[in-house]
Amino acid sequence: MFFMTTYLTLVSMIQIAVYVVSAFAFYKLAKIRCINNAWLAFIPFFSLYIIGYIGDTLKYNTAPFNRYLSDIPMAYALPIGSIIASVAGALPLIGGLASGILELLVYVGQILVYLFVFQQYAPKNKFLFTLLSIIPVVGPILILYSIREYH
Repeated sequence: MFFMTTYLTLVSMIQIAVYVVSAFAFYKLAKIRCINNAWLAFIPFFSLYIIGYIGDTLKYNTAPFNRYLSDIPMAYALPIGSIIASVAGALPLIGGLASGILELLVYVGQILVYLFVFQQYAPKNKFLFTLLSIIPVVGPILILYSIREYH
């Protein structure tokens, strides 16, 4: 019992650390991009809004995606997709599948934002950094690395 409690405590502490690093990275990026209320990056649900808003400001710089995403406001699509995924999980029979698909779409949207950020701030390594961003804590660290010269 003691080992299970210790394990769960350790996992929770790691999850909190990953969240804080991610929130700090998007907070710094939002400040650099002069986005109002950048502190919202630290609030769990609203951090998706900030991530989406950053994506909205950068998606026009990435040619293959801008024609497909120009009509989708990512600042609203990511948080609303997350809400719908949570609610869809309660549906009988297909709820788990629908929730999983929506969560996957929100995750893909976040990875696209990483691509847009790296296109702007680390264009030589944009694909490598985006691929590495699939690992939860690596993406925010690479964002902090990419924006280190900006104030």
